[in-house]
Amino acid sequence: MLATDETTDWKLEALAYPLAAGVQQELTRLLRTEWTSTDYDWREAMEGAYSENLAITSVLARRHGEPLATATIHYARHHPEVAVIGNVLTHRSHRDRGLAGRVIEVALAQARVAGCQVCLLGTARNPHNVYMHHGFAWHDGSVMSRYFGAADFAQHAFAPGQPAAIRAANWGDLPGLTLLAAQPIATVSLDSTRGLISGRYLPVTRCLSNFPVVWYDTAARGGLLAVLAGPENSRVFGFGSATLGTAADRGQMATLEFVTHDHYAAHLPALLAHLLAGCRTREVLRVEAMVPSGDEAKLACLRTAGFAETACRPGALQLTSGPADVIVLCRTL
Repeated sequence: MLATDETTDWKLEALAYPLAAGVQQELTRLLRTEWTSTDYDWREAMEGAYSENLAITSVLARRHGEPLATATIHYARHHPEVAVIGNVLTHRSHRDRGLAGRVIEVALAQARVAGCQVCLLGTARNPHNVYMHHGFAWHDGSVMSRYFGAADFAQHAFAPGQPAAIRAANWGDLPGLTLLAAQPIATVSLDSTRGLISGRYLPVTRCLSNFPVVWYDTAARGGLLAVLAGPENSRVFGFGSATLGTAADRGQMATLEFVTHDHYAAHLPALLAHLLAGCRTREVLRVEAMVPSGDEAKLACLRTAGFAETACRPGALQLTSGPADVIVLCRTL
């Protein structure tokens, strides 16, 4: 898509991934004026590595052919309902001219036309940030949201009783997992290995990076990432990971993390069983889980599956209410 503002010679382009080599270079140069890296691998994304399941579009504002502002929108390729915006940047020499607002609005229009009901983003707490001028409101911590439809969409998305199945995660799950992680889930730890804590106990500090940080870490060690998801939509009701140990232990040890939305806690045993089966396939000999005190449903699930408590780390997790103990549980396979 191409639009031109004849009064200023600005051109706005919406560029769907994968990108041509020349555009990749231009966009990367612009992004590197502010960052050396962002939430996911730029090159892989621009070359289309995630495009089978995740629709990504970067909006560029150009003047005299030079890209000077950008924003990138992400949503599931199939049945999108949630969008995540990121990599919003205006070149330092062209700020305070409304360019960020222009690229944001084009990006939001892409998501709305695709069928998304809400868009999320992560940003520093600033009462005068540009997003507040484009329909966004503070959700929790550093996360903001803008609804295109009903403001109670999240309640509808996580309503109990929907069909749910466990499968391997893919990049199309990024937006759905982002929305799940933004909910005030009763479970304290969403993923203690990567520091993901429910907003009920700590202000949310991550947004777009939630999925990539778990994906990259588990994949780099030959582990697995699974989701509990709606089979006919892009909703993510839970997720779990098995992260294999370092080369020093020859991959014989794995750390398990798993969580569901409160309305889908009955699926916790099946999610754990899926992870254990994946560990056996990878010839893992011993598995462990680290659970904050208070996560009783998760502790009960692990104990039923044969895990035994091997250690307690007093006050290892600092929550808004104060320090919490972390219980370590292990079992052999």
